[in-house]
Amino acid sequence: MTVESVNETKKVSLTKLLPNIFTTIGLCSGLTGIRYALDGNWQYAVLCILVAACFDLIDGLSARLLKAFTPFGAELDSLADTISFGVSPAIITFLWIREPMISSESRYLLEWYWIPFLFYAACNAFRLARFNVMHLKKSDSTNRKSYFTGVPAPAAAGLVMMPLGFAFILERFGLDIPISSYPLIIISWVFVVSVLMVSNLSTFSFRNVRFNVASNKALIVLLAVCLGVSIFMKETWIFLFSLGCIYFVSIPFSHIAAKKAIDS
Repeated sequence: MTVESVNETKKVSLTKLLPNIFTTIGLCSGLTGIRYALDGNWQYAVLCILVAACFDLIDGLSARLLKAFTPFGAELDSLADTISFGVSPAIITFLWIREPMISSESRYLLEWYWIPFLFYAACNAFRLARFNVMHLKKSDSTNRKSYFTGVPAPAAAGLVMMPLGFAFILERFGLDIPISSYPLIIISWVFVVSVLMVSNLSTFSFRNVRFNVASNKALIVLLAVCLGVSIFMKETWIFLFSLGCIYFVSIPFSHIAAKKAIDS
């Protein structure tokens, strides 16, 4: 073996690198959400987290399609998820409830109100660490692949920012109800979502769900997608808030379905 062959740099194709590129874009989007929150641009801040969630889905799909799984990519994905769906949503939501309190007499309570958000970010890291450990244990069970243990990080980020979405909806209809002025309700919700992340509840894994549609009903599905996209474009926050509510309500049903699947 020559010195040249030892020192030869291993080349990686751009195709194999594509999932990591998507992960990096999602990471940058999550961090940019904090920047918008510092400027008080709450809608853009939330949209940045949603964009990060989209790229989190895309990087996983592209890795499967291109068979571009690497240890580096797996570690990068976990670190990006910790920032985009743990740290960023916590900071954005905290800054949101902080804004009306910063000039009030109850400003001293902000130090206490930060604790639930710190708890959320920690639970997010614990949940991702548990997912990585469980992922190393190769399981051939199709039933288990259809469910997550606990609420996944992107879904938790969406849930924890639902109060902001509700505030956007109220603003859309001209209702002057400052949701951020009720921090106790918001931090209670953050605590609930944090516990759901590290719980043993089984939640649907839509990445592995396979839907089969009869050929004579394909047009109906396409029309439904067209209607959904139209509603999303017209009433973005109502659409997203409704999805969050549906997902939250589905958690007990997914846990029951998972138990039945395992027992059978």
